[in-house]
Amino acid sequence: MDIKARDRLTGVLARLKAGAHDERGVAAVIFALAIAVLIPMGLGVFDVYMATEQRGKLQDALDAAALYAARSNAQTSADIDAIGDKALAANLQLMDGAVLESSSFTLSGTKVVAQASVRLQALAPALWEHDPVSVDTEVQRAIDRLEIALVLDNTGSMVLNNSPKLATLKTEAKKLVDKLAQAAAMSAEPEPIKLALVPFSNTVRVQGTTSLTNWNPASHTGPGVPDWIDPRGRQHWPNGSNMDIFDVQTDRLTMMQNIGQPWAGCVESRRQPFDISEAAPDTSTPASLFVPYFWPDEPDVSGTARINDYLTDGGSSTNWLVKERRSAKYAVGANWRRSGNFTTDLGMTYTHGPNAGCTLQPMIRLTTNTSTIKTAIDNMTAIGETNIPLGMVWGWHALTPNAPLADGAPYGTPHLRKIVILMTDGENTLYDSGTNNDSYYGGLGFIWQGMLNGVTGSSGTSTRTTAMNNRLSALCTAMKARKIEVYTVRVEVSSGSSSLLQNCASAPDKFFDVANVNQLGAAFDAIAAAITNLRITK
Repeated sequence: MDIKARDRLTGVLARLKAGAHDERGVAAVIFALAIAVLIPMGLGVFDVYMATEQRGKLQDALDAAALYAARSNAQTSADIDAIGDKALAANLQLMDGAVLESSSFTLSGTKVVAQASVRLQALAPALWEHDPVSVDTEVQRAIDRLEIALVLDNTGSMVLNNSPKLATLKTEAKKLVDKLAQAAAMSAEPEPIKLALVPFSNTVRVQGTTSLTNWNPASHTGPGVPDWIDPRGRQHWPNGSNMDIFDVQTDRLTMMQNIGQPWAGCVESRRQPFDISEAAPDTSTPASLFVPYFWPDEPDVSGTARINDYLTDGGSSTNWLVKERRSAKYAVGANWRRSGNFTTDLGMTYTHGPNAGCTLQPMIRLTTNTSTIKTAIDNMTAIGETNIPLGMVWGWHALTPNAPLADGAPYGTPHLRKIVILMTDGENTLYDSGTNNDSYYGGLGFIWQGMLNGVTGSSGTSTRTTAMNNRLSALCTAMKARKIEVYTVRVEVSSGSSSLLQNCASAPDKFFDVANVNQLGAAFDAIAAAITNLRITK
């Protein structure tokens, strides 16, 4: 019996005993009549009180045990029952004299159904019926199928000044994958969770290094190169105008082939409005295709600031832009001026050539193989500036049923959730390089190519960032309109406003502003718990 209850009962009995010794006639008669009613009633009230107390304790313990059993990877009722019984025994608080009479945990489809009964020691067994205290509960195991894209910042700031952010991201992202794998193991679905990985900086590497030995310049095709890649960069020639980094509409992959270079697998952003769209590439609409990344050879002009100068320009012109854009220099037998590495004023090291900056870990398309995802996370490297919209749109491409990848299940598939988890440590950036190009080459080309509408080489840093932020906001809105759940994690960002990523997230509780990278794991734990949430349904 509960100690407080026993004390209360002892006090009542003491008062009754005192009344019994009162020898005054009227009191004795009244007491004699009352005691026959009050004692059984009092004992019955305490029985009810005790039963209510024990029922609450039993319900709490059963709920906890059912949740614990549901989180396991058990797939049979026998295994669920064994796990649930052990958890119940560990959590249940029994009152004095109470005995756990029965308990059971069974699988019913995707639910864990549990019940338990406790028999109490009755105070008035001869006067009242004393049925066992019984409770039940149901826990819905995760039945939704999940398609999740991890869009992870791999920019140079993740390691700048010996920052531990990239190392911490690798550790905690792998733990997140493990938690998702554990959730998948307890599902009855054959493929409950698929994961994609999108490391990003100022570009995205959509596949690994691809040999161009057998590239066909005439058909603009070759083994290993997807048909949605447009090597001629026709999006840079809208309505006949030339906004390309080359002087003629030429095949970038042929130029790489000529100078003995493979295509490292990175791509440029599509031009607006396709830059933030899931629209499938269409050969009849060149702007919808994807242009392979190609950092052009910067000019040899003496006294001109340059960074990635790796070929002899040739030609008679002394104009820096003419020399930079001269496609004829990418010929078989071209004269390489420089190989090896160069370092930008942002403190990042690149290798000379058209693939400079394309050293990211290639993205991983949707897969159930968590080992592949974790290996890719381990191999992530940091390079380049921050282009969040480009990373996010490839997270969308990973989930959509549309080309270029078309790996995602159709929208509206029952019990299917599509989720993007974005982690970044910085603002969108497109810095002025201090050269005639007014920017470093990246997924947005050079700034003078007009990939950001309304932004030119003379635009300051804040104007450039604002333009990229506006594209990100519009992209997040478009993704959420497709019922994609967006989680955003902002790590150790001391400048700018958190409202951009907060508004990008699907809800306020899906945004995490992590002031110290050591707390990144806690943010990922909260996301994993929310995604794989089990719920008591009864």
